[in-house]
Amino acid sequence: MCYVCTVKVTISGIRGIVGKDYTLQDTISFCRGFVGIMNSKTCVIGRDTRPTSNMISNIVSSVLASYNIDTLDLGVMPTPVIFREARRYGAGIVITSSHNTIEWNGLKFIINGRSVNKAEINRIKSGTNNILNKNSYGNTKYYTSSYVDDILDIVKVDGTPSILIDAGGGAATDIASKILKKIGCQTDIIHNTHIRTDPTAGGLEDLVTKSTKYDAGVAFDTDGDRLVLVMNGAVQPPDVTLGLGVAAAIKQGYRKFVISMDSSVLIERYITDRGGRVWRAPVGEANVIDAMTHNGAFVGGEGSSGGFIFSKFNYCRDGLFTSALIASMIHDGFAHDTLNDITGSTIIREKIIGSADIIQNIIDKISQISTQVDTTDGIRTIINDDTWILIRPSNTEDIIRVSAEAPTLDKCRNVINQVKSIIYDGQRT
Repeated sequence: MCYVCTVKVTISGIRGIVGKDYTLQDTISFCRGFVGIMNSKTCVIGRDTRPTSNMISNIVSSVLASYNIDTLDLGVMPTPVIFREARRYGAGIVITSSHNTIEWNGLKFIINGRSVNKAEINRIKSGTNNILNKNSYGNTKYYTSSYVDDILDIVKVDGTPSILIDAGGGAATDIASKILKKIGCQTDIIHNTHIRTDPTAGGLEDLVTKSTKYDAGVAFDTDGDRLVLVMNGAVQPPDVTLGLGVAAAIKQGYRKFVISMDSSVLIERYITDRGGRVWRAPVGEANVIDAMTHNGAFVGGEGSSGGFIFSKFNYCRDGLFTSALIASMIHDGFAHDTLNDITGSTIIREKIIGSADIIQNIIDKISQISTQVDTTDGIRTIINDDTWILIRPSNTEDIIRVSAEAPTLDKCRNVINQVKSIIYDGQRT
């Protein structure tokens, strides 16, 4: 039997409220399924700082051992570090629910250094009764990552940028400061004990106030893959974080980029103005990486999460790497110059209660606003060169996600309100 009746299953992994949506049996069941798609006899595991993560980690290593899989346990460690090590060994499991609130937890599966794709997660779901080999068992070893030294080989910093770190009590608490100090930054850290799972949800007033005495402030989510940037005395939109990473890559000579459907048009324009090419991918880290592989692009990311992906280093959004990269852009003013090029529009992202069965009705109505309708990932409509709308039903909830970008807040709000009216009308018909 596959215990997937309530746990949320997407290409981002499995997750739910521990003891309610997500049970310990789910951990056993999905780890069994993951063994069925592994080509390696070794699996790297690590966890975030949630109270339930250690318990789940012990179950994960026990299940792997029962299938004669050796486990390399990194302990409490950010998701990007686990991805990088899993790239070396072929498989990995992260115990985390990323930015969800603290009562949640889950598993993120890694094959060959990347998140599993849709086909692979379906195989994991269907393979939860893999037969045990009762004659031999795997071992668990505690393992130290070379991630910090690996970054030192790639990122070079001039001067001594000052960075204030808000770790939010997450897995990045120790390693973020270690990385930035080793590349030459002067750092201080705040909020390194109390867990704040999602820095994009607010609660960064202390960082904003105190970072005015620093070149920049950075905040991480619980598992360290999301980065929130504070510069010029304000929390920067997530698209800015992605845009700065893209700018650094262009400076290094990269010209092929994949960005998600909901990323700012200003990032796309920044790339094309400098001779680069852009492909748009469905929202979701795994979707972006699939498109990067298909199109031969080494750089990509998601505007909505600020997730910058540099695949020559890591096949995931990597807040730690991005923080080091942005630090390297500070001394010569490149970061501040780039800010002027990738800011100036307004993006609003909202959730509206509604189900996917009204999408066709929405498509019909949206087509009356614009003839440029892309249904690759929900509905993306380009109204003009500066304005677009993206409407996507959630895969796990009766929620419709609406994103829009326009030159001003008033214009963006007007677009969002038009879309809301269409959705509400669709629900009444």
